[in-house]
Amino acid sequence: MVGTACADGRPNIVYILADDLGWKDVGFHGGAVRTPNLDRLAASGAVLNALYVQPFSTQTRAALMTGRYPMRYGLQTMSIMPSSRFGLPPEERTLAQALKQAGYSTAFIGKWQLGHAQPEFWPTHRGFDYFYGTLSGQVDPALKKASAADWRRNEQPLREDGYVTTLLAKDAVRVIDRHDGARPLLLMVSFTAPAAAHGSPKEFVEQYRELPEAAQRNYAAAVSALDHAVGEVLTALERRQMLDNTLIVFHSDNGGTLPTKYPTGDGDVRDFGADNGIYREGKGSLYEGGVRVVALISWAGKIKPGSTVVQFLHVSDMYATVLKLAGASLEQPKKLDGMDMWPVISEGQLSPRKQLLINVEDFRGAVRVGEWKLIVQATLPGKIELFNIANDPEEAENLAAKYPERVKELMAVLNDYAYDMMPSKYLEDLIAAEAGKRPLVWRHNPVAR
Repeated sequence: MVGTACADGRPNIVYILADDLGWKDVGFHGGAVRTPNLDRLAASGAVLNALYVQPFSTQTRAALMTGRYPMRYGLQTMSIMPSSRFGLPPEERTLAQALKQAGYSTAFIGKWQLGHAQPEFWPTHRGFDYFYGTLSGQVDPALKKASAADWRRNEQPLREDGYVTTLLAKDAVRVIDRHDGARPLLLMVSFTAPAAAHGSPKEFVEQYRELPEAAQRNYAAAVSALDHAVGEVLTALERRQMLDNTLIVFHSDNGGTLPTKYPTGDGDVRDFGADNGIYREGKGSLYEGGVRVVALISWAGKIKPGSTVVQFLHVSDMYATVLKLAGASLEQPKKLDGMDMWPVISEGQLSPRKQLLINVEDFRGAVRVGEWKLIVQATLPGKIELFNIANDPEEAENLAAKYPERVKELMAVLNDYAYDMMPSKYLEDLIAAEAGKRPLVWRHNPVAR
């Protein structure tokens, strides 16, 4: 069956997330890892050179899904872990709910990580008609039927054999092939790669025999497998003649993983070989390497091929931008932090965004206003850092002592956000667990109790 453009001209939306992808680990950023499909996609549209996300996975997914900063609903600290009992609050409207109300068919494939302990948190209860993947993210790169894993189709546990990246791509292709072209499609594909780098297929690992360490080879192979999976999705869209009327967004959920300590002192992050280029630190950090990510957006005939957007955006902006393009309502009871950035992306207009909250939580926070960025570390030893990102993207020179008035100005902005901050659900959940009110161990395939 051959697909056609929707009768009302609204675009299909394919939104692809990578997991812990390093800034420089794509060809179009000059990286050594081979990513021909992502390079092709970047060349067909715009590279978003200053897309900011959150330091951790759940936070970014929440901001994307709601158009609101995670601190407004308690998801500002760490990520939802397999043992966690909390999730994205049901009263928050999601991107999928808004698009479904506007007539879109909706599907989510891959890593959810917005709540698994109760059905009310699950994708099929948050606006998605279809779900395939892992709720918690607790899944090995290579699935085996003989081993229990957090793996589902819709609301039913599923046991399969196969490499997760390949399985997700195959299911995304199946959704595209079966899509009824009379309705526009929202397809979100959230890969677990390259964060889960071990277990990559041999044919991808063999491409990087020259790399000296196994961790580097496995990471590069996971990136190449991810790129191949993206190519499979693009091929399916071309086959169905849907590509020309499809808005495609791709970015990482946070910066690449480097050896660094979690801010709450939970231990070290393993090094999977990511390269964040000139940007300082990586996943979990408030420095650029943790929150400024690989990103691109493509739509044939609507975005100038080979263009670059240098103005800064926040992942919450994608919520407002996508809804506006889809003809969905932006009216909702809860205030949006995201802004419609389509004129900036498609026409090069000046951005309406003058500042963005990078994150704020009980023990640290960061904000960017214009070209200035303030980072505050409240845990001892306390530290205040001020950087001019335009002149110092590496964040090498702390200008806080030189510009005390600028620090005062940005601190006032950060404190305004802090006053609006909800209590951290991660910390509340951790305290409840340690107090013996609930077990720390989460069992696979949770159901409401």
